[in-house]
Amino acid sequence: MISKKQSVIHAVSAVVPLLALLLLPCRSVALGQPSPGEVIRTFNDALLEAMKKADELGYSGRYRLLEPVVKKTYALSFMAAQATGRYWKTLTKEEQAKIITAYADWTTSTYAGRFDGYAGEKFEIASENGPRQGTVTVVSRLVTSHGEEVSFHYLLGKVDGSWRVMDIRISGVSQLALTRAQFTAVIRTKGVQGLIGMLDKKIQGFEKGAKE
Repeated sequence: MISKKQSVIHAVSAVVPLLALLLLPCRSVALGQPSPGEVIRTFNDALLEAMKKADELGYSGRYRLLEPVVKKTYALSFMAAQATGRYWKTLTKEEQAKIITAYADWTTSTYAGRFDGYAGEKFEIASENGPRQGTVTVVSRLVTSHGEEVSFHYLLGKVDGSWRVMDIRISGVSQLALTRAQFTAVIRTKGVQGLIGMLDKKIQGFEKGAKE
């Protein structure tokens, strides 16, 4: 199970908080929007369901289960733009749209491919801190049946009035920063089509049951 937990590093990817997203938590309550902690709790519940029904659903079933939850949990357009770094502003609208779509598919595929079994694991919300500079940090723990724990520090900000994940830190490392380093290297050497091709290849690998 350690490899599954560590593989989440490749699913998502230091985020710069957007001051324009700064809204007080009470605004979420007033609008009936889930709090940051509730957003992560709902996401965890979906992951746990996918794990428990892994064999019954298969990869495609897990993908269908998780896709709408991933879209409601993550600021996918923001993260895709951040992951391409300085190249984002040089892309056409069509190229940006293709990268956002590929990024979203890759994120969902990674979860559907990695969370493919259940052995008594559970998720816990350890803490919720903020807002600070317009963001809230929710710490979630994955606890195995043997008592081993891995903590995920989710950084959430407001997007169109709703809390969305903008980055995940594991052992103090920004997963978005890691993704940006990889994406920009590919764009620099192979261009936008090279990046999309790389993501498509990773998705196909999950579809075929690859765990790399």
